[in-house]
Amino acid sequence: MVVVLGFILMIILGVPVGFSMVLSAFFYVVLTGSVSLTFIPQAMISGVSSYTMLAIPFFMLVGELMNSSGITKRIFHFANCCVGHITGGLGHVNILSSMLFAGMSGAAVADCAGLGAIEIKAMTEEGFDVDFSVGVTAASSIIGPIIPPSSPMVMFGIAAGVSIGSLFMGGITVGVIMGLFMMITVYIISKKRKYPKHPRAKFGEISKAFFSALPALLSPIILVGGILSGFFTPTEAAAVAVFYSLFVGVFIYRELKFDDILRVLVIGIENLGLVMLLMSSGKVFAWVLGMEKIAERATEMLFSITSSPAVIILLINLLLLFMGTFMETNASILILTPILMPIVQQIGMHPIQFGVIMIFALMIGLLTPPMAICLFITSKLGGISFQRAFKAVTPYYVGLLAVLALINIFPQIILTVPKLLLGNSF
Repeated sequence: MVVVLGFILMIILGVPVGFSMVLSAFFYVVLTGSVSLTFIPQAMISGVSSYTMLAIPFFMLVGELMNSSGITKRIFHFANCCVGHITGGLGHVNILSSMLFAGMSGAAVADCAGLGAIEIKAMTEEGFDVDFSVGVTAASSIIGPIIPPSSPMVMFGIAAGVSIGSLFMGGITVGVIMGLFMMITVYIISKKRKYPKHPRAKFGEISKAFFSALPALLSPIILVGGILSGFFTPTEAAAVAVFYSLFVGVFIYRELKFDDILRVLVIGIENLGLVMLLMSSGKVFAWVLGMEKIAERATEMLFSITSSPAVIILLINLLLLFMGTFMETNASILILTPILMPIVQQIGMHPIQFGVIMIFALMIGLLTPPMAICLFITSKLGGISFQRAFKAVTPYYVGLLAVLALINIFPQIILTVPKLLLGNSF
């Protein structure tokens, strides 16, 4: 237990999560002498010796490729033709664009960095307050990891040993509901502030925008369809997405240049290093948690407080919301999954439902200080202070927390699509 407390202390002191986990394991081995120190590098190697893990850096690479290949601006234009005429105009376009882009990259940061620059510029030029533009851009970006494909879902699938395809399917309905709740928020604010809207697009304009964006829109269909049909695994789907993005950017839109590819590959290598460090150190830290019986102790402690499944679920959700505010998503998944999975299984929650709930709650942390990486990115893009960005995003917490409550109370929201598409095998 002392080692775990040491890990928490290192996090508070600002030591990177990956190094904190490795150092905790090192001190545990030194203090207990339970195994040889050579166990640590061996366990770290086994932690990254996973074929499935390759999907994570591939999906990250897809987001960067699409931001550099002209795909984002075509998605934005198509979304504008579809919903730009509703009160709130580009606010709804912003959200729909994020939903469409989510089906290609599965990363909130990629949405912020790519679509965010286009969305904030377009909204402010059309008369929207910069604070409102930044707020809706930050809020809509967290849809990325909920609608498949999703890097955090791959991480949870590896950590929990559950079907990644089922997790992908479970996130579809949740992502759509998120978008609808955000659009309601945009509508209410826009009605009050009398924000502009576009004239309804004619059929010919919608058709032209659709066919321009079609190569990009086909990406999620190819990925999800290929996984569901069994034509390729989630890892192979990620590799296919990379090659498809390259093909679209180089040969169809012809906006992806050689220098862009080199820059994107460098970013991809950096992301791969981060993922490998987290996975390898997470493997060692999971061993420490197992040796210390942290999962069993947490279960006993929680059930000593209450035996009510509803209260236990509430406490777990509060823990996830709290962890998301100061710890990177993938690190939180690696640390919390082995601790919380035995608890949720004991109260009868389906692993797929819990996986989507965990990722959703951690995503809210991307909008919540002190971490709030999406707020930092969008406030910088909008040229406003972090405090103003946080104030602008607060109205969206109402809808996000409402969706979180719904998916906890009604598991069918998450489980219906996997059951329909995959049968009882999920």
